[in-house]
Amino acid sequence: MDDRLEKFIKSHREEMDDKSPSEELWKSIESEIKTDAGQIKISKSVIFWRAAAVILLLISSWLVIDKLNQSNPGNDEAIIAATNPQLTEAENYYISLIAEKKKEISVMSEKYDLGADFLNEIDALDSMYAVLKQDLHQGDEEQLVDAMILNLQFRIEILNKQLSIIQSLENNQRNENVIL
Repeated sequence: MDDRLEKFIKSHREEMDDKSPSEELWKSIESEIKTDAGQIKISKSVIFWRAAAVILLLISSWLVIDKLNQSNPGNDEAIIAATNPQLTEAENYYISLIAEKKKEISVMSEKYDLGADFLNEIDALDSMYAVLKQDLHQGDEEQLVDAMILNLQFRIEILNKQLSIIQSLENNQRNENVIL
């Protein structure tokens, strides 16, 4: 079939070549090209979708950056350690002391069936300490450091009082056992 079409085109080529568009058609095409050459037409829907894409890109970038800043708590501790090494040293000391006393209290509270409510005050102070630590870079650093150290000292004081209460319970129980 290709051969017949090819033969037909070759044999009738001269007849086809004499047919060309009129000069008026070429002039109208040329005038359209000249008027459109300097202008780029963009429809309103294209502008809308481009703007929506840019807004989406900006919002998603902001959310990713915000999430990365929030999920990197070691970053705050590195900054605190660099800016205030005394706070870091005091914090490490008090936190290890608090952990030790909490462990003692939890063992004794299980032994004397005191329940989990015994450490609620400490948990509240823990959350207040976390807020102070977050605000450290935003406010008066010296006052916040003092407040953080006071918070740690207050937690130790509460734990010491709780330990003394537990020890007095233990002493009372021993005395009752001796009397019986």
